[in-house]
Amino acid sequence: MATKSATLPIERSYLLKAWLAVAAIVILAATVVTLALAATSSAPAGGTGIRPVRDFGPTQTQPEQIVVNGNVCGQCR
Repeated sequence: MATKSATLPIERSYLLKAWLAVAAIVILAATVVTLALAATSSAPAGGTGIRPVRDFGPTQTQPEQIVVNGNVCGQCR
């Protein structure tokens, strides 16, 4: 008669090795993702120096109306 929850010592070692392998893969993947994100991050707008941020002048707040044959385009409003 077999027991329901018997675990052989040889099975424990295989399960431990498998668990350690999965844990190592997860840690390696997390490290690769972290390094990839750190390498591709860009500097903030305006840079990090103490120099003043370059001013490109005022922005255009309202785009100009589109005129077709002397009439303002009604679809483009």
